[in-house]
Amino acid sequence: CPLFLGSYPIAPASDILHELSRHKRFGVVTFQAEDEIASIGAALGAAYGGRLGVTTTSGPGVALKSETLGLAVSLELPLILVDIQRGGPSTGLPTKTEASDLMLAIYGRHGEAPLPVVSANTPSDCFYMAIAAARIALTHRTPVILLSDGYLANSSEPWRIPDLESLPPIPVNFSRDFNQTNEDGEGVFWPYVRDDLLARDWALPGTPGLMHRIGGIEKEDGTGNISYDPDNHRHMVDLRRERVQRVSVPDLEMVGEDDPDLLLVGWGSTWGAISGAVGRARRDGHRVAHVHLRYLNPL
Repeated sequence: CPLFLGSYPIAPASDILHELSRHKRFGVVTFQAEDEIASIGAALGAAYGGRLGVTTTSGPGVALKSETLGLAVSLELPLILVDIQRGGPSTGLPTKTEASDLMLAIYGRHGEAPLPVVSANTPSDCFYMAIAAARIALTHRTPVILLSDGYLANSSEPWRIPDLESLPPIPVNFSRDFNQTNEDGEGVFWPYVRDDLLARDWALPGTPGLMHRIGGIEKEDGTGNISYDPDNHRHMVDLRRERVQRVSVPDLEMVGEDDPDLLLVGWGSTWGAISGAVGRARRDGHRVAHVHLRYLNPL
């Protein structure tokens, strides 16, 4: 699935745009938009056209992108928002790091608009969690937020580049045929027919016979017709939540004592500080362990 990046420069996320713009030979398309809203709109439009849409920003940009994130939840299209966090609120601390956007990432949209949120904990983990975000977005037809921060963006560590053939593939299947039959026995395409993960069919615009309508106004499940019916709305709210809950999350790994007196729980770039503190405490004889969260929603 080709990659499209729609981005607006903002510290400390701009380097992603700078780097990806160098990789046209791999089919990467980058677009520097006039503002944050246009950048995510372009990325979502690319997803509608069959690409993996990505947009990058920091805290203030996430706030500006929130309405389009809600649209992506309604459209049920794959989209990744990479948030390289900094201090806030408002313009806040543009050149200082703070893991300040967790509540914004999980709850920062109007209405009931849940989406998966994942987080990297080391510079090399950014590679793997970007792949994890792409896998979730493409498999579950959902926007995903990937949280990083300035510490990770400006850090480095020894890391062996993995053999790409060893990475599990991410299959992408576009609808090629009708999925329903109308009253006259003719084949039709319903955009919100779902698989076992509750992910809807993804049909590219222009596919012969698969004309369909999606949009931000509440849809009837299955047909995609506009619906103000309260029972359908309740069903769609429950369905959108359940879609996120069906994301597969790996088991947590506890590092340190098997039966600790104290368990430290962290996420993001606090991994280094917590790991160091746990190591020193254990050397001093304390029964301490550490769990680090990378999948923040679903938890």
